[in-house]
Amino acid sequence: MLNPILSFSATRRMRSFKTLLIAAAYVVVMLAVTLLIMGRIFGNEATFYSIRNSVTCYQAQMVTQFILILLIAPAMTSGAIAGERERQTLELLLVTNTRSFRIVIGKAMESFAMLALLIVCGFPVMCLTMVAGAVTLPQILIGELFLLLIAFASVSVGVFSSTLARSTVASGVISYLILLAIGGLTLIPLIMDFPVEVTSVVYDTSSLAALAPGDALKMISPVLLCNPGYALIALLHGQTGMLTSTMEYREIGRLLCEFRLMDKAGGETLALISCGIILVLAVLLLLAAGFLLRKNSLKPAKRTK
Repeated sequence: MLNPILSFSATRRMRSFKTLLIAAAYVVVMLAVTLLIMGRIFGNEATFYSIRNSVTCYQAQMVTQFILILLIAPAMTSGAIAGERERQTLELLLVTNTRSFRIVIGKAMESFAMLALLIVCGFPVMCLTMVAGAVTLPQILIGELFLLLIAFASVSVGVFSSTLARSTVASGVISYLILLAIGGLTLIPLIMDFPVEVTSVVYDTSSLAALAPGDALKMISPVLLCNPGYALIALLHGQTGMLTSTMEYREIGRLLCEFRLMDKAGGETLALISCGIILVLAVLLLLAAGFLLRKNSLKPAKRTK
């Protein structure tokens, strides 16, 4: 049976003219990025220059959508629960037969469906990168699935924040702070020195050549795999080798060490593992949001004199 919260919220959102404007603005931004990078090669024969621009354009499209999702999702979900509190309709929902977990899931899936619509609208624009033959359809589809996962995780953060906050504005602020904390705190391993046993392998050519992908994976901090930005870079590097030219002339450093481990373990493998971790954390956030909402619903109402 269809979730009644999802059905009502989705119907209300799709009837809004603002939804059409958001989708149009999303596609316009994607087209602007694409034409800015690839506009000069349309209609020409495929050359090394056009192929390189096609790869660069695909990378720019992925990064642009990644940033847009992180910016849009908190604003879209800030009123999921907090908005019901402000309108004083949350108590009406809680006294119905609709359980708190079902309310949370309905609110989350309604926002996720909107983000998924935006990502699907940007799919034809992403396919323009195949003109020069440097990017394949399977790579674009994998990129789309990755963006859908990031959208779901961002929505989970927004709904969880909305459950904590008493107002829509506070919910949005908390959402952005949580996203910033996740992005910042999970990068701590990058500023810490690697153990001697790791650097002795990474900086030695023969030892690095003999290093197995599984052993390289064990040397990467699990905390780093919780970072969505790291997962994006790992995916793009696995698909296009985007970090190779950047790190080619670096001789030493933590970033070079991390890059060599990523390259040895396999960018797409790391991205897959990171996506699995992010998915689990997103589900846990939704469960926590449902638990908090249920806990609040069980509190006795305050009597007014």
